[in-house]
Amino acid sequence: MSANAEDLGLNRLTLGGVICKHPRQSKSPAGVPHLHLTLEHRSMQSEAGLNRQCYTRIQVVASGEWTRPWSEQLTLGSAIKVTGFIQRHEDQHGMGKLVLHAQKIEQV
Repeated sequence: MSANAEDLGLNRLTLGGVICKHPRQSKSPAGVPHLHLTLEHRSMQSEAGLNRQCYTRIQVVASGEWTRPWSEQLTLGSAIKVTGFIQRHEDQHGMGKLVLHAQKIEQV
């Protein structure tokens, strides 16, 4: 079975959770505003006919002018649903992690 280029280019994630660290704002050297969040997700999922507790924390970055109202509304403990794409980021020591780049945020 071979995949076509469109299938290989799919990169979409929607995750709900609670903001577990204080949101932080920054700006790129070009002046683009960024909102940095840490999202904690907990749920029960079914796998192979069995229930499985799921837990994860993921860094979320939202970029652009559309993030300004969110930077004022979102606080520690806010429940949100984020949709976007994932990207690997490296810290100054070369350690990699997945980051969710938000394209849509909803409060739940």
